[in-house]
Amino acid sequence: MTWATALLLAILQGLTEFFPVSSSGHLALVQSYLERQSGRPMTEALAFDILLHLGTLLAVLFYFRADLGRLASSLFPAPAGGTDAPGRRSSRRELAFLAISLLPTAIIGLALRNLAERLLQLPVVVAAFVGVTGLILLTTRLNAAGRGENGARLTWGRALAMGAAQGIAVMPGLSRSGLTIAAALATGLSPMAAFRLSFLMSIPAIAGAALVELARNRAALETLGWPAVCAALIAGLVALAALRLLSRTLLLGRFHLFAWYCFAVAGTGMLLFTLWGGR
Repeated sequence: MTWATALLLAILQGLTEFFPVSSSGHLALVQSYLERQSGRPMTEALAFDILLHLGTLLAVLFYFRADLGRLASSLFPAPAGGTDAPGRRSSRRELAFLAISLLPTAIIGLALRNLAERLLQLPVVVAAFVGVTGLILLTTRLNAAGRGENGARLTWGRALAMGAAQGIAVMPGLSRSGLTIAAALATGLSPMAAFRLSFLMSIPAIAGAALVELARNRAALETLGWPAVCAALIAGLVALAALRLLSRTLLLGRFHLFAWYCFAVAGTGMLLFTLWGGR
């Protein structure tokens, strides 16, 4: 893989991993296009994608480091004379919410994994799923207005809804952040609560999926050079900026505007790859 290709895919991953436009869909479509232009398959594509996901995972860990520290400290007994019992109970409820959300994520994600891997080879289908993401994003315009961050409780029903959305988003072209935030808003959570919980949920999901794929593609990873390593770091830096921008977009009530970008990508991708034979 050349430095130019690695840089392009790193920036693409960094922007699309957290924006609700499907990083897997963008990577699949761009890699399919590059394969056509070069006339040879990108045999290292999956291993490279794993490294990019690890880079963006580091961005989430850094961005939410205060939340992660708060949640971790709630697992231990309060220090002598501590007076923040309500805050610690709230953090433990949030941990329980995140744990419950992982159950449907794991069940649905594992059930759909093989199908998702096959669909990655069909760029027309991937592009169509990007369009589905756009339709889902449009619904958030109806659900995002007028909610305070503490206006809704973290119930098990909301956890299951967000976890199921995260599991379904294993399908290429469906945005993980788009589906989970849309599910959170639909169940009554505020935009900023949806943002925070969506990305805290993503940490074990991304880490778990990356570990599974690392074990399955160890040999391919050994073929990657410095361009891939640097690309992972660049993807993380770009993703950090994307998180800050996405947070502000939600605060301003403009999350649904990403739908129009999804429709443009879906239409262009379906047209081009249909003309090229659908593969």
